[in-house]
Amino acid sequence: MKRFLDERTLYLLLSGAIAVVMWLYVATAQNPLVSRSMKVDIQLHNLDPNEVVMRPSARTPLQATIRVQGPRSQVALLTPKLVDAYADLSGLGPGDHPEVPVIITPPPDVRVADQRPASILVVLDALASKRLPIEVSLLAAPPEGITLGAAHTAPSVVVVNGPSRQVAQVRHALVYFDTAAVRQQVVASLQVAPVDATGQAVTGVKVTPSNVNMTLAVREAVISKVVPVVPTLVGTPQPALAVTSATTVPGIVTLTGPSAALTGVENAATAPVDVTGAHGDLVRRVALQLPAAVSASTRQVTVTVRVGRGLLSTVLRGVAVRVIGVPAGGAFRVMPDRVDVQVEGPQDLVRGLTAQSVTAEISAAGRGPGQYTISPRAVLPPGIRVLTVQPAQVVVILSSL
Repeated sequence: MKRFLDERTLYLLLSGAIAVVMWLYVATAQNPLVSRSMKVDIQLHNLDPNEVVMRPSARTPLQATIRVQGPRSQVALLTPKLVDAYADLSGLGPGDHPEVPVIITPPPDVRVADQRPASILVVLDALASKRLPIEVSLLAAPPEGITLGAAHTAPSVVVVNGPSRQVAQVRHALVYFDTAAVRQQVVASLQVAPVDATGQAVTGVKVTPSNVNMTLAVREAVISKVVPVVPTLVGTPQPALAVTSATTVPGIVTLTGPSAALTGVENAATAPVDVTGAHGDLVRRVALQLPAAVSASTRQVTVTVRVGRGLLSTVLRGVAVRVIGVPAGGAFRVMPDRVDVQVEGPQDLVRGLTAQSVTAEISAAGRGPGQYTISPRAVLPPGIRVLTVQPAQVVVILSSL
């Protein structure tokens, strides 16, 4: 009986083993083991809150190349995100750690056959901070005549945070401003630049606040300038009359003000003096018209306007030359026998003149026969004067009959 049971148990075990082998065979045939290579990102776990990773750099993600094995159905669906790759930073203090193991954890039924790298270099540094006063660096020279006052910032101090090595390099917290074109007070928001002892920017640190408000006092230099006073006239006198002159007392003044305001100022104009309908001379006390922020050595001047018959100048062309005082029985010839006469006088009189109403005389009185060069004299109505006669001289030939 006992022998029967032992044989039966043996048969059962053999049957089970054969069944398992057959199942494995069928399963493997339908879903064979395969391998595959892929790249996965290496994460850094358990970093101390008071430390910072210097290497590997956050700008270049660290990766591991792995070869995994497993059933084809599992491997085919495997993505890098399903593989956990990390370096455990627990207990690592500031300094260089050249061989920190890279731990790869694949999904169930998949194993890592190979990985590169097996370890990585990790450089840690302690976090640090320091307070620095803000320094203002003014670039370029201000315009001519501009004086710069003190620059103030709000706030006046910033905090620099980051790895202790970088923070230790920061010696100054600077803001820069270009003053090449400033002419009035400046209020500006400027970015703070952390720099080392040589003025080079230090990277990898954070400045709080990153921007500050700067106020810069700007003053224009005051200069003085002596200029003539120019009367300003408006309107016209009565018909047939005109302004013959306009003068001021004083005739010059000293202007004082910012150089920019006085640049290009060549005179000081008066407030308008109205001569509309005037029939005689005018005397007025008026103020000066000055640019903003400019003052003068006197606030008012006296303007004297002379009003008279308006003068007009014109040229009478082809005026005949007349010879007078020719001895009895004598003859004459003039070359040229006509000249141009430029005259000036009251407008109403000059407008009535023509070349035919004016003569140019030459006197031959007391002269004998011969050739003479003589300057003709224009004969004009009263109130009109001669400016020029062209040509200024003519040739007169006297002869006896």
